[in-house]
Amino acid sequence: MLKITGCLCILAGCIGWGIGRVRDERNRIRHLREMIRIIKRIQNEISYGRHTLPEICLILSEYCKTSYGECFRTIYERTKQQDGTCLEKIWEEELARSLHRTRLQEEEKEILIGLPQNLGIQEEKYQAESIGQSMDLLLRKCRQAEDAIENKSRVIFSLSILTGVFLTILLL
Repeated sequence: MLKITGCLCILAGCIGWGIGRVRDERNRIRHLREMIRIIKRIQNEISYGRHTLPEICLILSEYCKTSYGECFRTIYERTKQQDGTCLEKIWEEELARSLHRTRLQEEEKEILIGLPQNLGIQEEKYQAESIGQSMDLLLRKCRQAEDAIENKSRVIFSLSILTGVFLTILLL
């Protein structure tokens, strides 16, 4: 009876691990979509609203309902303090802290973290085009992840079940 209970616990644990990994992949896609929305909004605010980046951070803090909203609020407040830290450094620190907990790939994180470097151009039109290139790259990554999620989910779930069965057989 104890062996059966142990086997069921091992199987349940492995299946739970698989479900967690699939959930992480779906969260990654959700974060990519949110980042695309954010970059698109920044691009629109630069092109049509002609706002500065700190002003855009204030707008984004109200626009984003996720943890990104808090991050942009912190960026805005830190830039208002005028303690001598440049905006790029504040942006990098706060977004790195916010994105640290996500399952995004490093390249995907760097796109959003490095965004202020695209804003060094004086003309708004070229700034918006430069930001648009970042958005296009994120769109490609998001489409690739969306296309692969079903197959990847099946593989992860199957491997987790097989791992559970293998461990059960090994421990019997």
